[in-house]
Amino acid sequence: MIELFQVNRVTVYNWMNDWEDKRLLGLYNQKGRGRKPTFNEEQKQKIKEWVKLFPKDLKKVLAKIREEWGIIVSKDTVKRILKSLTMTWRRFKRGLAGELDPL
Repeated sequence: MIELFQVNRVTVYNWMNDWEDKRLLGLYNQKGRGRKPTFNEEQKQKIKEWVKLFPKDLKKVLAKIREEWGIIVSKDTVKRILKSLTMTWRRFKRGLAGELDPL
């Protein structure tokens, strides 16, 4: 079984104990596994407000996060939070989309 699933002996031991205690329910992953979220819902809403204040400069939002909560995150993390809040952003165009028709 260790070679089949490529796990440690202790893992198989825990699986067997969970099977004896809870049968099939013991084999499911339990709640609380994985990395905990960096921000709670209230903090995410505050980040959304800051992005609306500084839509062109995420560095200012990062500085506010560091100043307010003492949490250092990357721009990509803030973008993932905005995506989870169903916000979208577009690249600003710097010029016209083509030549003007001569009159």
